[in-house]
Amino acid sequence: MRASSEKALGETVASVGLVAKNSNVLYRLETATGVRYSLRVPLLSPSSLSPFWQYMQDTFGLRYGHQLLGVDPILRAADEDRLVQAPRPVASTTVGDRPAYIFTWVEGTAWEPDEFPDSGQVHEQLGEYVARLHLRAHDRYGTLTEQAFDPTEFVARTNASMRRTISRFWTHRPDIGTWFERHATAMDPDVFSGNLAPIMPDISGNQFVYRDGTLAGVVDLDSYVVGPRELELAVVETCLTRPEDFRRGYESVLPLPRFEEFRAYCRFWMLVCEGGGNPDVDEFLTSRAYFT
Repeated sequence: MRASSEKALGETVASVGLVAKNSNVLYRLETATGVRYSLRVPLLSPSSLSPFWQYMQDTFGLRYGHQLLGVDPILRAADEDRLVQAPRPVASTTVGDRPAYIFTWVEGTAWEPDEFPDSGQVHEQLGEYVARLHLRAHDRYGTLTEQAFDPTEFVARTNASMRRTISRFWTHRPDIGTWFERHATAMDPDVFSGNLAPIMPDISGNQFVYRDGTLAGVVDLDSYVVGPRELELAVVETCLTRPEDFRRGYESVLPLPRFEEFRAYCRFWMLVCEGGGNPDVDEFLTSRAYFT
């Protein structure tokens, strides 16, 4: 790993430290001159994806293991809006048989929980950041670099992916299959047809870093796609600790949509992507329902 990084950077790497492990393994590199970088190595095999990453591939055409090659649109947006910092791509390399990507290091304090820190300023910044991305409207959805799909396909493609995941991971819970056939298949595709923008479908507090009670940077760029903004809003709602501050930030840019039309469907998708366990479906679909 050190040798691969040194070759890609053209610098001596003095230290390598493990930072986090999720869908990627994240390392902090520090060179002999004191410059820090992040090294991201995909953890999953493209032939054996988690339910979430399988969905991202099936529905948005996002290729796991290669998605970090296409984050320039988000980086440009972060530059233009000047609300948060984002890691910049520096080089690509390999670690063993895996591709690996080196980015600049964004200074800030990491945060482990999905819920965002209990800070009004963080939530207001977050709301404005999400809304400013939602201003960047698209007619079709897909990856950040290629929007290949008509918006009317979104529900059908999502349902097809959920059906496959349920058949693989939820056979012990027939009630989940029943909910899917009764409610998900009846979802009106037009709900998602008019609000396509850059979104992070798994947005949560641990994908950002913080400094002095503020949102310092977004450090997890893996899952950004162009998709229905309602999907991101339904997910972020479950992670808020100060929803009214988030609303204030978001509505300084855009009005929040009505949540009743899409919350249960998007929450159910979240549940299915958990890939197993024994959740209480009603509680999962209705808890932390802050917005009307």
